[in-house]
This record gives sequence, C-alpha cells and structure tokens, in this order.
Amino acid sequence: MPLHLLIKSLLRRKVVTVLLLVQLAMTLALLINSLLLANQTRDKLNEPTGLNLPHTLQVQLKPTTPDLRAYPLLGDLLERQMAAVRSLPGVQAVAYSNQGPVRRGGNQGNVFDPDAEERTNLSAIPMYTVSPDFFAALGLKLVAGELPVTPIATDGRTTSPAVLTRSLAEKLFPERSAIGLQTSRAPVAAVVEDFFGHSEAEADTYNLIQVAPLYGVDWGYSLLINTSEETTEQIRQQLPDLLRQVDANIEIFYVRSLEEQHHLLYRNEFGLATLLGILSGLMLLVAMVSSYSNAHFHALKQQQEIGIKRALGASKKLIFLELLSENWLTTAIGALLGVFCALALNNALATVISLDALNWWLPVATTAVLLLCVTVATWYPATIATRVSPATATKTL
Repeated sequence: MPLHLLIKSLLRRKVVTVLLLVQLAMTLALLINSLLLANQTRDKLNEPTGLNLPHTLQVQLKPTTPDLRAYPLLGDLLERQMAAVRSLPGVQAVAYSNQGPVRRGGNQGNVFDPDAEERTNLSAIPMYTVSPDFFAALGLKLVAGELPVTPIATDGRTTSPAVLTRSLAEKLFPERSAIGLQTSRAPVAAVVEDFFGHSEAEADTYNLIQVAPLYGVDWGYSLLINTSEETTEQIRQQLPDLLRQVDANIEIFYVRSLEEQHHLLYRNEFGLATLLGILSGLMLLVAMVSSYSNAHFHALKQQQEIGIKRALGASKKLIFLELLSENWLTTAIGALLGVFCALALNNALATVISLDALNWWLPVATTAVLLLCVTVATWYPATIATRVSPATATKTL
C-alpha cells in the first residue's frame, strides 16, 4: 500500500494512533537510557583500577577518645594495630592512610609545577598521608625514583617528599622525568603506576602520596591490608575482634574489600539502570499489548473493506503486509518521537548522575527491538485478517 494511503488509514483513528505513538515514544526513551546507563556502569566496573581489588581489605575506623585521635598517642596506636594485623597468617602487607582509594571525594587539593603554574595547576587531586608499606599494601609498581622507607615528620620547615602516579607526573612534567623536581606540595621522590583514587577528582588516576605520620584523625583513618588469595575472607572475619583487642577505644565503621568498595561506588548508577530496565520491560510489554489490541480491533472493523479487496483479487500475502505496514509506520513515527524524548530524559538524568551523551547506535538498536516486538504482537491479528473471505464484502450490500 502506498505511504499516503497508510497515513490516511492511521488518520481515520486519530485518538488511538496518537495514544499509541506516545506510548511507543516513551518506551523507546526509557529503553535507550536504561541501556546507556547499564552499558556505562558495566564499562566502569570493568575498567582497570591498577589494584588487586578482591584481595585488598580496607578497615575504616576512628579512636573514640580525643587523646588517641592525635599524635603521639595516635602514632603508638597505629603501630600496635599494624603489628597485630601483620601477625595474622596470610597478611602480606598492612599500612595506614588518611583515606582509602576507590572512593567518591575525600581529602583533595591543588597541585602544580611552580615553574609553569598557569599551565599545570590541577585541582581536586587526592592527597594521601601514609605509612611506607602503603605501596606494598596496594601492590603498586615503582616506575622511577626511590620510595620513602620511613615517615618524615613535618615541622613547618621540612616536608615529606611526594610520590606521584604516572599520569599525574606526565601531566605536571611532560616529556621529562619528575624525579627531584619541585611541585607546589613537595619535591618528587618517586613515580608509581596509576591506580584508581577518587571518582570526583581531576582524573581518577591522579594521586599524590606522602609518607608521613598522621597527626590528627578527627574524621577517622584507614588500614589497608594486602592478603593472600586463600585467606582474604578469614582475615576479614578476624579483623574487628583483633583490633578491639589491641585497644577497645575505637569505632570500626566497616571492613570491606576494595572490590566491594568499587561496586558500592557505582551502586546509584547500577540501581537506576536496574529500575529503568524494569520499567522499560514493562513499557515494552504494554506497548506489545496495545499494538496487538489496535491491530486486532482494526482487522475486525475493516472486515468488509478487506473482503472487497479480496474480491478484487488482493492476495492473502498483500492483506497481511498491509496490516503489518501500518504498524511498522506507526512504530517508525513513534521511534522518531522517542529519540527526542530520549534526549530530553538523558539531559534530565545527567543533572543528577554522571551519564554519557547518546550515541548513534543505541536509537538504531532499540528501534529494531521495538519494531520486532510490535511485529510479533501484530502477527496474529494480521493472520486473522487474511482469513476474511471475499463473500464478507456482500454481507452489508
């Protein structure tokens, strides 16, 4: 059937057609954005972090008494805690840190090359104050220089040298070695391989580490523990009681692996993708039911017209394709409207979560899925229409 006749047929039932177009557009918009968010979350979870996520444990804790939250009693507490943890079978390294990696926000600051401040000034760079075993606890490989082996106390005149991740060193000092050069924070002692720091930082692989004592932990601190593969869970179960035996005046917020931390980092995106996926599935089911009802009602209402076409020589195949073509045209128009709805929904979601812009293949793929579902839904009503006898044309004559 020519396109103008298909459009004329749709206009004969304007209200039903408009409602079906709105439903198809909303279904496509939800489907596109749920697939986009699910794909983005999967990609983030599969990105390399530079860390041994399953077998690195993080304990987040805080002393409950003011004296233990400040140096020098804090330093003594940390040494006793780390010594106790090292005694557990399967512990390969343990270190303290003012904060853990793989998180959203935290202790951050700006860093730049004093000789090129305007070009290199970077904001929101994670700043770690750690013990020497921090690098072993996270399994970080040395790229250049020498790692500090003892915490250096700062007294306002001296400062602990900095260890930079590779990407940060290359950003600050492109095409030259960073070792021995001065940053706005401290001279560079070493460069290590990149690792995932903060998701809200300038870049999630930019990190600056200084081996120094913790002077105050009013907001708490982290113990990072590298374990052997077979002992991770056992050590995890033992840590709370062990740390309380060292000193009962502590509050343990959580003990979790960095793998769990990584998943928690994207739980909002994962939860929203799941919700949108369920809604998309329900909308797709409703769209199929609506398409079936529309096609079935149309086939019943147009029996006389179909009978006349059959009497004039129209084949069953032609009648079948005409009915499918009407639904394909409706789906195509609904999909076009759905792309605009998807763009609007994408912009709305991007204001509350991190969401990539739409790409070209998602509308194409989801339109194909929608077209397939509508075809399946209207196949039976179209088959019924082909059974109309030419004699039906004479019933009302």
